[in-house]
Amino acid sequence: MELLISILVVAPILALLVGFCFSNHQEKPIFSSAITGVGVNFVVALTVLVLWLQGGMESVFVKGPVLYYAKETEFALSFFLDGYGLSYILLSTFLTGIIILFSRTYLHREKGFKRFFNILKFFYCGLMVLLLAGNLEILFVGWEIIGVTSFFLISFYRERYLPVKNAVKVVSLYRVADISMLLGIWVCHHYFGRSLNFGELNGLHNAQPHIMAHGFYEFFIPATFLLAAMVKSAQVPFSSWLPRAMEGPTTSSAIFYGSLSVHIGVFLLIRTSPLWEDNSAFRWLVGGVGLVTCFSTTLIGRVQSTIKTQIAYSSVAQIGLMFIEVAMGFYGFAIIHFVCNALFRSHQLLVSPSVLNYQIHNQFFHFSKPAGQGTAGLWNKVKLSCYSLGVQEFRLDRFMFQSFWRPLKKAGNFFTFLGTQNTYILALPPFLIGVYAAYHKAVVPESILKFLPEGFALVGLVFILKAFVERRSALNAWVLIVVNQLYQSLAFSFNEEFDMSQVYLYLSGISVSAFIGIWVLNRMRNNGEDISLAKFHGHSYEYPRLAFLFVFACLGLAGFPITPTFIGEDLMLGHIHENQFPLLILIVLNLIMDGLVIFRIYSRLFLGPHEKGYHETAYRSS
Repeated sequence: MELLISILVVAPILALLVGFCFSNHQEKPIFSSAITGVGVNFVVALTVLVLWLQGGMESVFVKGPVLYYAKETEFALSFFLDGYGLSYILLSTFLTGIIILFSRTYLHREKGFKRFFNILKFFYCGLMVLLLAGNLEILFVGWEIIGVTSFFLISFYRERYLPVKNAVKVVSLYRVADISMLLGIWVCHHYFGRSLNFGELNGLHNAQPHIMAHGFYEFFIPATFLLAAMVKSAQVPFSSWLPRAMEGPTTSSAIFYGSLSVHIGVFLLIRTSPLWEDNSAFRWLVGGVGLVTCFSTTLIGRVQSTIKTQIAYSSVAQIGLMFIEVAMGFYGFAIIHFVCNALFRSHQLLVSPSVLNYQIHNQFFHFSKPAGQGTAGLWNKVKLSCYSLGVQEFRLDRFMFQSFWRPLKKAGNFFTFLGTQNTYILALPPFLIGVYAAYHKAVVPESILKFLPEGFALVGLVFILKAFVERRSALNAWVLIVVNQLYQSLAFSFNEEFDMSQVYLYLSGISVSAFIGIWVLNRMRNNGEDISLAKFHGHSYEYPRLAFLFVFACLGLAGFPITPTFIGEDLMLGHIHENQFPLLILIVLNLIMDGLVIFRIYSRLFLGPHEKGYHETAYRSS
């Protein structure tokens, strides 16, 4: 059984590596490598199902090698399999195979044929990691892979404006979910005093005695996972991103936003249910989120003019019902509901172009004028109000912009004086003083020392806010991100008994990624290219290798899992004390803003319409 579970993760990785060996016009071997990897997994998953049934349907926990260990934090490559995860795995493998078969013809001779199949295989690999994760750390690895692949598939038609813009919108919300997950892992480390695996999660309530506010932590821990699930599953008020994500190919919309990725929030709630199932108030909160989502998205979906948007909101409404089922404890019923909804929505999206073509042809020859809508009477006014709110999608997009992004932009505009030269002048001396103070704490008065972590985190936030609104130079924005990361490392360094080797691990990933990014940006500037952030440049068309290299720099700087940056980041978060909530809030804001600025730089430089007139001009939308 352990070998078979390992194959479920290894087979997609091998298929992905094989896919890189072919050029874009070699469609047959690209397709063959993809379908072979998924086919092997499907056979293995069926074998695992038989063995699991013969073994009495008991959960299986596989303890893998420990990648990093530091006191209570253990980053182990462990796997966990139960009935819920196996159901997801079987359906995910089946649907991925169907999408691969469909995409072979659908994307025939598409210039991004190889890119699409590689991203799809990477997504499937992340999905297997998430569904088989034996602990929260490994689950987060799969979670991040799914988020990154979502960004690249939404922006698949990267020469067009709207796919790229919507991809940035979606990844900005995904970043909130990612940090919420990371925050939940941090709280679990403090609450239980060690890393947890899912095999021992049931009935585990032995909190550390030094943590006093047990009631707060028992609500706060599941609340972080609920926020992540709400964003990932597009629950209110985060529902508006899902139809925007449909800018990618129809096949990716079918597997990502109709069936698999959008249901991951339900799986997360089921997997972490032992942390909250005895909390009746939290059950009401989960059910309330699902109920509000069902009501609002049903109204929105019924009045939308595009078929993808209708399907997107209909799927979100069904997921809201699953949230209610999970809140009531009907986990098995929620899994059955997920299977039915995923199959149905995938079918709807795959056949939607044909159905739409038939309906347009039918309306052309059999047009009938719609009946007029009365305006008199209370009921008609209520219907018109609901119609107006539905057409405007309950102004969810405007709400997100006004509540989250506009305040950040206003804050960033206060620091427009931080150009490249001023950044070096203002950032370097305080940083050097902070490094000296971190190694010689005895010379710093105690009254000042206790405020230094929050102080350095606040200074780092200033630099990243300026990077968020930077328009003149991508290089300046990149330097501001690196400066922010340096100040974050200082903020962690003043807690007592802190192991500085963890800071070095964190900075090793930062320094390598920073160097690669600076080299790429200087190379493009020396070639006479515009590297400002005032518009999309589409440089990936002429510099595909530099774009590919810059992606790795971005992932390393943003703390993509398994990189030294991520491991150091996770370890250092564990050293924030439970009474340091101001520091925690500042670090969370820093991490969210880091990801937003990094993906924005990549999108503005390498994606979007070609800025040079001798290239073909693409349509605005897909």
